[in-house]
Amino acid sequence: MTTAEIEAGRVEAHEPTAARIVRYLGKTPVYLILTFLGLLWLVPTIGLFFTSLLDPSVVGRSGWWEIFSKPSLGTLENYGDILDNDAITSALLTTLWVSIGSTILPIFLAALAAYAFAWLEFPGRDWLFLIVVALLVVPIQMALIPIFSLYNDLGLFDTIIGLILFHTAFGLPFAIFLLRNF
Repeated sequence: MTTAEIEAGRVEAHEPTAARIVRYLGKTPVYLILTFLGLLWLVPTIGLFFTSLLDPSVVGRSGWWEIFSKPSLGTLENYGDILDNDAITSALLTTLWVSIGSTILPIFLAALAAYAFAWLEFPGRDWLFLIVVALLVVPIQMALIPIFSLYNDLGLFDTIIGLILFHTAFGLPFAIFLLRNF
């Protein structure tokens, strides 16, 4: 007998309709409770968003829910004021540069190191990986003063590159550990 003949002769057991309905109805209260908790969790965020649409003079006099009964209270002028502020725009661009650099650089370097730890055989591989994992327990506060001295000597203090390198250095051990064991 071939596998095809055995599988063709196999009859799948169907779950009775009543059992499926009972199973579905049994999960319904859980879904309702989780949906309610999720919506409840979102209320402060929704409130902040709608408050940001209100005129500053209205914020102190009424709640954010007033925007539903009086849509004319909403305005995008607040966002225009923020984007016209050069300090805010500069801070947003700096945040963008740091977040992109602090994400791409550790992932790239960790992928290279994790590949080497996972697939290449070299002397001391396990000990070196153990040292990398041990770096996870080093508190940031313990390394701040030596890094500050090093950054001052190299001229990296108070620069975007210095901040990206700092984030990379402290994110790299976990990224290597995660990618190697993936």
